[in-house]
Amino acid sequence: MALELLLDDAPGPALLALAIERGWVTLPAAVRVVPGLDAATLAATSGALGLLPFTEYAMLQESHTILPELAAGGQHNAGIVLSADRRLDEIDNASVDLAETSRAAECYARATLKKFYGITAARWVRDREQEAPGSDEPAQPWLEVREGGEALHLLDEPGGRTVVDLGRAWFILTGLPPLTHVLLAPDAALADDVAAVRALTGALTSALQQLQNWQDELISTLAEHYGVSREVASAFYRDQFLTLTGDAQKSLPLLFAQGAWGMRLPPVTRLKLAAGTPRV
Repeated sequence: MALELLLDDAPGPALLALAIERGWVTLPAAVRVVPGLDAATLAATSGALGLLPFTEYAMLQESHTILPELAAGGQHNAGIVLSADRRLDEIDNASVDLAETSRAAECYARATLKKFYGITAARWVRDREQEAPGSDEPAQPWLEVREGGEALHLLDEPGGRTVVDLGRAWFILTGLPPLTHVLLAPDAALADDVAAVRALTGALTSALQQLQNWQDELISTLAEHYGVSREVASAFYRDQFLTLTGDAQKSLPLLFAQGAWGMRLPPVTRLKLAAGTPRV
């Protein structure tokens, strides 16, 4: 079975993707960046491992296993922001604009909006243009959830808006790091070609160590790519981690428990971790 590694196109996985593109690190598998990588895409790609938003594990938990050698998240920030046209303490009963955000971003918003910011969401909206409030209803304030390059832009140049990182709210609430992505491998690959999977995960461990040699150049390149100041890019990337640490393992089921309500995701009652992964 020929292995392929799919990477979401979010800023978190971008350090590894850029280093591979530049030829600074190599892996014993084809690597492909897939915009908006989700459970359906990974499941439909035979022999593929995927670094994708953590919420997608809910749909794949019966057929895939979490590998700890690669992940994405921040020690204190997630690069997922809440944006408003006024102070947050002036807002309640708000409409939440999710635009084209991932389910992971929505999960962070649901986990923190009421518990941390004290704001009640009147509705969660993915297509704002289709929303037509009744003529007798008072206009509700809008909150916007944004991620990726757009979130970095808002952190860099808020333009008079209030912009806060939802990952930081999660860290303050729980004391746990805000995880954004997990690496999933199909159980069939682990059963039929475990040697190839082990070769890939071993190469990933080596590659992540090598990233330290080019970190400054990678950060500068990604700052230019996203069109943000080097200060914002540096603050984001120096806070990032790229393996599934013990604290990140603790964070994952708690995120489902506190943030997945109302999202129609299958319940996640346990983490199916690769054999030999230290449990916490």
